Amino acid sequence: MQEHTPDMPALELDMQELEAMEAPGVWDNFKEGVTVSVAVSGVYGAVAIAAT
Repeated sequence: MQEHTPDMPALELDMQELEAMEAPGVWDNFKEGVTVSVAVSGVYGAVAIAAT
């Protein structure tokens, strides 16, 4: 393991810096994926019930 030297910057990130790194549209894509999953589950459940 390397020791911290004066010319090597510390590898610390504040929350503000981490928030800026968040990919745009992540939560929109997540919500869309959940919506599709719920819809597919509903259709599968309806077909399974109808087949009995």
